[in-house]
Amino acid sequence: MFRPAAFLQRINDIPLKYKFLLIYFLCVLLPIIVINVFFYQRNSADIKLREMDNLQKSIERASGELLGLIEESVALSRSIASDAAINEVLDRTYADPVEYFVAYHDFLRNNLTRYTSTYPNISDIRIYTDNDSIQSGSNYYVIGSLSGALPWLDQFAGRDGDVRLAAYVERDVLNSGQRISVLSKMNLYAANSRYKKYLRVDLNPEKIYSIMKREDGWLRLLLIDDRDRVVLDSASISFRTGVASSVITVPPERGSGYVIEHTLGQAGYIKGWKLIGIADTRRIEMLHDAARRSILWLAAVSAIIPTILINVLFRSYHLRVNKLARHMARIRDERFEPIAIAEGRDEIGALIRSFNAMAVKIHSLIHEVYKLEIRQKNLELEHLRAELSALHSQVNPHFLFNTLNALYVVCVKNGYRDVASVIRDLSLLMRQMLSRGDDLIPLREELHFTAMYLQIEKFRFGDLFEYAFEVDPDANEMRIPRMSVQLLVENACKHGLQARRDNRRVAVTAKLEDQALAVTVADNGIGMEEEKLRQVMDMARSDSGGHEHVGIRNVCKRLELYYRGMAAFRIDSRPGEGTTVGFRIPIRLLIEEESKEGR
Repeated sequence: MFRPAAFLQRINDIPLKYKFLLIYFLCVLLPIIVINVFFYQRNSADIKLREMDNLQKSIERASGELLGLIEESVALSRSIASDAAINEVLDRTYADPVEYFVAYHDFLRNNLTRYTSTYPNISDIRIYTDNDSIQSGSNYYVIGSLSGALPWLDQFAGRDGDVRLAAYVERDVLNSGQRISVLSKMNLYAANSRYKKYLRVDLNPEKIYSIMKREDGWLRLLLIDDRDRVVLDSASISFRTGVASSVITVPPERGSGYVIEHTLGQAGYIKGWKLIGIADTRRIEMLHDAARRSILWLAAVSAIIPTILINVLFRSYHLRVNKLARHMARIRDERFEPIAIAEGRDEIGALIRSFNAMAVKIHSLIHEVYKLEIRQKNLELEHLRAELSALHSQVNPHFLFNTLNALYVVCVKNGYRDVASVIRDLSLLMRQMLSRGDDLIPLREELHFTAMYLQIEKFRFGDLFEYAFEVDPDANEMRIPRMSVQLLVENACKHGLQARRDNRRVAVTAKLEDQALAVTVADNGIGMEEEKLRQVMDMARSDSGGHEHVGIRNVCKRLELYYRGMAAFRIDSRPGEGTTVGFRIPIRLLIEEESKEGR
């Protein structure tokens, strides 16, 4: 049940901007759109009916003219095919060419050519026979001598009737091109049927083209044969050559409202042939555009006056909405400025008040968040420094213990001879380990101290130990974490070569490849089983791994901390063959860390 009071209450609940929009659309735009659409559709329908009627008349006129031209040629074809004298002369068997040429000059020579001057719609008349005793030339040809050059001959295959209308492409070298011909079998006289004879009457292409081109300004005509092939297209006819380039085998597009088909006739020889007309839509579009322009002018006049009145009512919104939009755009640039304007008590005023409160709150929150982020970054940096310092402190006593133990063994064996050089290298190494300089040092410096360590091991093992360096000169100045190579070499000597009796070897390689610094330490020690290798890798990546392989774990952890997990650490090992330990650091990370230290 309709209740006016409830309806009015719902109207009052609608915001003011929606009320204005409803008034504008329901009372102005919608009536204008409906009226103009009605007139436009009615006018378009009238234009289409008129153009379709004109199209139908034009196609019927062109179809009638083409049919008259074809039927004239059919009548001539029947007249020639029924000429008993021609049938009798062509059905003879001649003893030699001379006998044929006598008959040709006496009777055949001008028997067909006289029709081409009498009938302007015909371009050529030819008779083809399988009588091998006549000579091909003029208007008479032997079929056997033209094998493969008679594309029209298959028109009679599997079809009834002695007369056919055919479209084909002539391959004759001297007279090639597209043809439309009336074909007839010359079989009226049983007494003269020893040889097969076919009559071909070629239609004058200029006459056909003139019919097709007559409506060229606004109508495109397509002549379709009984095989649904496009024989002629008025849009692509060339009067310069007199023929189209080839027979198009793709049928025209159907289904358009401006396309009409018209059959040429129902006679057997022309059945299936049709003429298709396609209107030039530009003309129809011009008429539609004219109607559209007039309707648009009417719509514009009908809409302008109410729009001006409604615009006056919206001006109170305009200034405040624009200010609100500008201040919201400033928020994208992190400028949280309140709007200084008389707010008003409507919806826009409430929105401005909410925006001002939001801007003040966001500005305050951002300052608090910035302070928290800075504090968090400082805490993370201090934690990282403490972790690096702890890792570094694990290395020094470990190496010092191993070195002193080696010195002890060497001194017992050799009675303190040649100890001076070992002590000198040891003191340099201890100074390096205890140094509090930069944590990143040039690769050249790291390899220098690694060589000192290897020299001590060489003193320790004697001739049973060899080592080698292979370093890319361009990599020497790359800065890497301190002792990242020396610890890997120490681990190789301790765990890989210790159990080997002779021929101990260590090879250190540093190369620049694939935009990265690749460092490897390879030994020919005892190697590891796959299970043991997996345990060592897990220990290297863990935060706590006992006292075994401390050097590998320290190198792995420092690479992870310095290069944010983007440096690759790898161990390859086979039992009895040795172990290869190495890491790859992208060059861009090396440059970033160097620039950080420079700052």
